[in-house]
Amino acid sequence: MVTVLLIDAALVGLVLVVAGRARVAWRQPRARIAWLAALVGAIALLTQGTVIPIEVLDGALGGTNILKLVQNVLTMVALWLGIQAGTAPATARIPTLRWRFPLLLGALFAVVFFVAVPDRGPSSFLFLETAAETSTGAWAYGVLHMGGIALVGVLLLRSARGSLPVSRLLFRLGAVAIVLGCLSEIVDLTLTRFFTANAVVSALFDPLFYLGVVSFVAGIFVASRAATTIRRRGASLLERLENLARERGATDLSGIALDPALDTRLYALRVAIEDDAIARSVPLTPAQRALLDDVDAHLTRRTPGVRA
Repeated sequence: MVTVLLIDAALVGLVLVVAGRARVAWRQPRARIAWLAALVGAIALLTQGTVIPIEVLDGALGGTNILKLVQNVLTMVALWLGIQAGTAPATARIPTLRWRFPLLLGALFAVVFFVAVPDRGPSSFLFLETAAETSTGAWAYGVLHMGGIALVGVLLLRSARGSLPVSRLLFRLGAVAIVLGCLSEIVDLTLTRFFTANAVVSALFDPLFYLGVVSFVAGIFVASRAATTIRRRGASLLERLENLARERGATDLSGIALDPALDTRLYALRVAIEDDAIARSVPLTPAQRALLDDVDAHLTRRTPGVRA
């Protein structure tokens, strides 16, 4: 029951991010990376069977637990996209991301899945844990995909250092919980296959992993809200700068407003206004200088969303 609640909480959070950030993602190519991470994550959680029964979803794929492979690949890709949303260059776009890592890992998942577990039985939420009791192949696949997810979790932990303070904490907590959950599952599968299953170890994966997912989703939500605040502040500053340029009759500003990056427009317009003031020997008033200082603080924030 707790697992279901955690899955549904994470799902609701991701759906809210997908719906709330759709407009921004449509307008800003860079924002589409985080939006796609949330979308893929939501689809991955839908495959858990808490909303639509697993028998229905897996039945559409043949009813032989192929849904488990789809679930594993989607989870890995969602986490990887979350990393890219925070670490990729400002000019990054979804097609320009370095897709080799997730594609190779996903392909490895698929090859081992079909080769090592040829007889997968009817649709079941715990098919892998059950199969590992008698199948070394199922154990091998379980260890591989948990190891792969744990690796992505470690990368998420490293990438979180560039996030906002609150998001950074949530991402790190989520990454640690996901990694620990994966390690506990590897131990559980190994005990189940080669030794004696331990009820305590078996019970660790769900709360650790899904609490990690909830924390990761909360981090995405907080980061999305912060990004919106930053964007609105930048847009407000740009509007005030444009009004100031018109008031002062600044010239040679053509093309600045056409630049797609808001911060680039801010910087270019801020420099143009000051250069115009120097060239015409018309000093800026204290209020106008304060506006340029606000722009500088926005542009030189040490952490996105934190004023310098």
